Amino acid sequence: MAEAAIDLDRYDVRPLSGALGAEVRGVDVVNLDDDGLAAVHALLMRYSAIALHGQEDLTDDGLREFGMRWGQLDVHGYSTTVPGYDDVLLIYSDAKRRSVAEGWHSDVSWKAIPPKISMLHARQVPSAGGDTFYASQYAAYDDLSEPMKAFLEPLDAEHDGRNFDIDLIRRPATHPVVLRHPETGRKALYVNRGFTRRIPALPPGESDAILNFLYNHCTRERYQARVHYEPGTLAMWDNRCVLHSPVLDYGGEVREMHRVAVLCDQRPSR
Repeated sequence: MAEAAIDLDRYDVRPLSGALGAEVRGVDVVNLDDDGLAAVHALLMRYSAIALHGQEDLTDDGLREFGMRWGQLDVHGYSTTVPGYDDVLLIYSDAKRRSVAEGWHSDVSWKAIPPKISMLHARQVPSAGGDTFYASQYAAYDDLSEPMKAFLEPLDAEHDGRNFDIDLIRRPATHPVVLRHPETGRKALYVNRGFTRRIPALPPGESDAILNFLYNHCTRERYQARVHYEPGTLAMWDNRCVLHSPVLDYGGEVREMHRVAVLCDQRPSR
């Protein structure tokens, strides 16, 4: 359905920055009909990262069901899950356990078929802090010079999940440094400091230099927005064109999030 044919005026939509992101009120994920789902899809394609506030009644079964309306759910395989589920991650921190790792990344880019969309449901939030930063990789690509774009576009990069299991070093996934989004048709950078390791076509020194430049470039403040969670907020973002990083600024308070991720329909491509 074309975005122009979808009624978005029924929702309270407030952009978070000029680069990406919006807060949305008025969506009921539990009772969302097909027209409502099309509207949420249009908002996600327009803003790349959205915070759907007011989803306090969303259960883990409901979160899974909503995720499966977008595609097949990822089974991470290495991170802690909510008891009884293999595809709902438990992201929990308190005074004794800080399970959230800071750092910019695209979820599970170390798999051959990575997630296209991630959904993070806020179950318990600290009194202050605990937000997530997002960065538009459309904007990061658009800002590159034409010679740099021409240099990067033929290149591939290797990603691996050694942060979760050292054995994954031997099973890297190769993705384009610049992908073309299969739904919007726009180009976006697709490298991240968390999981991208090298550009095989370049000598190590050149690969390191280019990747370090891109890591610093693609997370500049001008490309960012920040999502503030309320109890029940459901954040959604498009991993094909967005990087994200949690903010560990809430001391020893409890922060509990439940996450599902929807797999790409095919490998990222140019």
